[in-house]
Amino acid sequence: MLEMLSRGVKNSLAQHRKLIDRGLNLKKVIFKRECHYRSQHILTTLAVKDPTSNTQEQRNSLYELVQYIEKNPEERHTLIKDGAIKLLQRLRDRSEDNFIKENSRLGLALLGHPPQLPSNGIRILSIDGGGIRGIMVMELLLRLEKLTGRKLFELFDMCVGVSTGAILVCALAAERNMTVQEGITLYKQIGKKLFYEPSALEMLSNTSRLMWSHAYYDVDLWEKMLQKHVGYRRIIDTVKLPHCPKICCISTTVTDRRIDAHCFRNYVFPPNIQSIYNGSHTAKLWEVVRASSAAPAYFGDFALQGELYQDGGVLFNNPTAVAIHEARLIWPDEDIQCVVSFGTGRNPNRSRNSDGRKMINPELLSESQETLSSWKTKFLRILDSATDTEATHVILSDLLPSENYYRFNPYLEQWISMVDARPEKIAQLENDAIMYYRKNEDKFEQVAANLTQKRNIFKHVKDTFKYYAR
Repeated sequence: MLEMLSRGVKNSLAQHRKLIDRGLNLKKVIFKRECHYRSQHILTTLAVKDPTSNTQEQRNSLYELVQYIEKNPEERHTLIKDGAIKLLQRLRDRSEDNFIKENSRLGLALLGHPPQLPSNGIRILSIDGGGIRGIMVMELLLRLEKLTGRKLFELFDMCVGVSTGAILVCALAAERNMTVQEGITLYKQIGKKLFYEPSALEMLSNTSRLMWSHAYYDVDLWEKMLQKHVGYRRIIDTVKLPHCPKICCISTTVTDRRIDAHCFRNYVFPPNIQSIYNGSHTAKLWEVVRASSAAPAYFGDFALQGELYQDGGVLFNNPTAVAIHEARLIWPDEDIQCVVSFGTGRNPNRSRNSDGRKMINPELLSESQETLSSWKTKFLRILDSATDTEATHVILSDLLPSENYYRFNPYLEQWISMVDARPEKIAQLENDAIMYYRKNEDKFEQVAANLTQKRNIFKHVKDTFKYYAR
């Protein structure tokens, strides 16, 4: 009797679970259909309007569509099938209303639709980390702007930076009209305020801060400067600006036992396409820079949306390989036209053994045997190894044709720390950059010619066919 009762209860529970599962599945189906009907209604409302009408109703419908895409990324494939890309392209190209143009660009980016390339292939800019030595990169980029007569963001389709590189890329993205020269002025101001030479009392205060918060420099001051000069715009919202390149800033997540690279992007990959690197697109620009430049012991870790971030240079101080990987996923049918990689200076004292292995910085070897066992020396050894950028360059120079890959990384007359912002050191960095440019002027002219090539007629025809085939 008890056995029969037990079986009956089990059968009843099993049937109850089935009913619950059916109910949940039914709710999911109903919700999915409601979402589909809602998206179709928005698309229909936009489609029946003249793209040049610029009515408030049209603006509201477009804004609603963009919000829908962002909140329901799993519906992107359905939206694309329903003609969302062609509709957004039509609004972007025909409307004269800035709000409609900007949000059409944002909608296309969220759907994973890349813009047409103005050149024959993908033009990539990669900038290493290196603290105040980023002044050298800016000086060289300034020469490139003068050679081409164009602003930096007009020369590249993809810009990737880590730490210092992230600062430069995000600062220029925040102020679309900012020139590299203005960026140099801003960078000097930041360096002067942040990396000034402290007094004995301030050194004691900084050391105390390092012990308690793992940050030697004033993090609050750094964050306020970023908020002021880089701003609160979300990184994905930079696509609203006309002809803004794809931007990727690299940080390192240290929340779990395993550390991983994290890419802050102003783009989303098409449905069913995924990068090997984790990433996000909703962080604010100042947060992106803070996360990418969270150098251990200098500024400390940065917490954002449940993750803990450190300087991207911990894993990729030369982000060129990451840039190429990301660019190929965005434009799978395009060739790499030009990769321009900038380093922040090579140590003149760094040398290699006879078997080609890198030796530690001789500055560290000059210390006593007792000091070699100290935490500082161990940390500097790790930092010296982690920030070596030439290993990536050696691999890429073997894989990419010399006419498509350019690496600029000057030797320094005297090694300068990434936080040494004394006026005489800044002057030395600028002088080293100028001397390096003079020695490599022919190479810079080759880069300028490569970057300014126009898209040929055959690719224009192919682009037009793709545009109307959607």
